[in-house]
Amino acid sequence: MPRLTPQRWASRRRQILDGARGCFLRNGFHATSMKEVVEAAQMSPGAVYNHFASKDDLVAAICEQALAEVTDTFEQLSGEPVLPPLDEAVTAVFGHTAPLDSQRDSARLLVQIWAEAIRSPTLAARVEPIFRTVRGVLATLVTRYQDHSLFPSTAPAEEIADVLLATLQGTILRHAVLGDVDLAALQRGVRALWPAATPPETTTAEQAPPPTRSAG
Repeated sequence: MPRLTPQRWASRRRQILDGARGCFLRNGFHATSMKEVVEAAQMSPGAVYNHFASKDDLVAAICEQALAEVTDTFEQLSGEPVLPPLDEAVTAVFGHTAPLDSQRDSARLLVQIWAEAIRSPTLAARVEPIFRTVRGVLATLVTRYQDHSLFPSTAPAEEIADVLLATLQGTILRHAVLGDVDLAALQRGVRALWPAATPPETTTAEQAPPPTRSAG
């Protein structure tokens, strides 16, 4: 059998993860078997196990994918020459495909992952460094706000980043449980709490809002 190209390998991996996400959303992690994942992915067992040796590996990969998208979003915002208003920055992470979008099913999946990380030390060990990376990237963005006097410097950037990250996690948890999250309302709340970082009018190029970012 010829070797798979990197593109084909990545495509098969995405296909398996998409199938696993559907199974986990319908039945939960513990009620989902690898046999069901194989069937959902429409592949042979050998092909699936060639990518993921266990269900924990699948869970970790889904979590890593979601948190990598958060990291990528904040890295892009931190590197832009124009500093975005904070309300746009906070909600930008929901402009992706599942499992990191504004759909309630995606929120439920992420909450399941967090719960599974509490149960599984192996999964927690894989998830923890990713969370710390997200925190560090978000702290870099906070530092830029502080450098332009849009955030107070009375607290370290990492501590402010923790508050913002907790806001995002709380939003996801509420959406999973209640399904009533309104991103526009969240933006209004952020503007009320941190008005300096969400100026109603631009006074400098550095404070002007960035162009609309495409989802994905």
